[in-house]
Amino acid sequence: MLVVCLRIPHFALRVATLDRPEYDGGTLVLGEQQASRTLIIDVTAAARSKGVRPGISVREALALCPEAIVLLPNPAAETRTASDILARLQTMSPLVEPDAAESGCWYVDLTGLERHYDSPTHAARRFLQTIPGVFRPRAGVAPGKFAARVAAGMSEPGAVKSISPASVRNFLSTAAITWLPLPADTLHQFQRLGLETLGDLASLPAAKVAARFGPTGRTAWDLARGIDPRPVVSPPHTETFSETLEMPTPAVSREMLLTGLRQLITRMFSQPELRGKQVRELLLSAIIERGKSWERHLVLKEPYGAAHLVEAIALRLQAVEFPGPIESITLELRGIVREISWQETLPQFRPRHDPPLTAAIQQLKHRYGNSPLYRIVEVEPWSRIPERRHALITYDP
Repeated sequence: MLVVCLRIPHFALRVATLDRPEYDGGTLVLGEQQASRTLIIDVTAAARSKGVRPGISVREALALCPEAIVLLPNPAAETRTASDILARLQTMSPLVEPDAAESGCWYVDLTGLERHYDSPTHAARRFLQTIPGVFRPRAGVAPGKFAARVAAGMSEPGAVKSISPASVRNFLSTAAITWLPLPADTLHQFQRLGLETLGDLASLPAAKVAARFGPTGRTAWDLARGIDPRPVVSPPHTETFSETLEMPTPAVSREMLLTGLRQLITRMFSQPELRGKQVRELLLSAIIERGKSWERHLVLKEPYGAAHLVEAIALRLQAVEFPGPIESITLELRGIVREISWQETLPQFRPRHDPPLTAAIQQLKHRYGNSPLYRIVEVEPWSRIPERRHALITYDP
């Protein structure tokens, strides 16, 4: 089984420079706000040569490399870019798998594509052409996902490195041990034992490696020898619904964000496709002033409909901090399921008649599809700007 690995090193950094092309080729570092300080999470080769490493603070990075340019991640743009590239690759092959452990890395199974391309290298070049050159992608072809990823990592931007099945073990023997998809602690243990290359690991007896490191060590030993039976598994197709809400004024508080979410959820669940449905998973993203973005992927313990979805989101965002005023929010609903039945109140404990206003609203909803009534809620009563003190949302008791 031959596999093509398409890889974009420093994917988050490449996406962050899309709006600032003048920074491309410079000494770049990617910083992320964590707790009370900003830590470096990725660096280019130029910054690494000056001693900058992921995990240090921005202040330490600038002390080591004053000319370094600090960029902030753009998670919304990263998700959108990765989805676009995956969609392009899927038009050429049905077996495309994004690497769950590394953003900007995809695997393509070449099985069945022989009649469409002259050679595996030719197929890899065609796949490379689907990715914009500004990302500097590279490709590797080898028997197995691990060897293909190592080959892509050793390839030049825009080039393809092909490894035949007969030479895969010799090729891997000179690769660094850090290519193994293992936790940093395990890799550090390998290096403390003097194992610097995959060839060093492959030369050890399999039983001793398994006895010292367990199943993880045996898997690493197999990968070092080019034994990788893992198939390329394309992600399952799931039904999604997405909608964006432009905030009337930039939101600076959690309360205003939840008010906008409540309005957005009411609008989305008024669509015929979502009536009687509930949601188990969602992706919430926001566009921040000055081109920044924010994103959270939430998986709910149980499905929720429109009535309780906002409360479930609010619990997950209790301690969230936004990097700036929010200009718009986008909600993508996934894991759509049919409405789950719940035990209602026994008849003897219910009111004999619905309140007249509630009954009238229910009739209007059946007639128009959603409630035409709105109510005013306080959002930021302390604000100097009148538009931020209150918000108008759909009234749906």
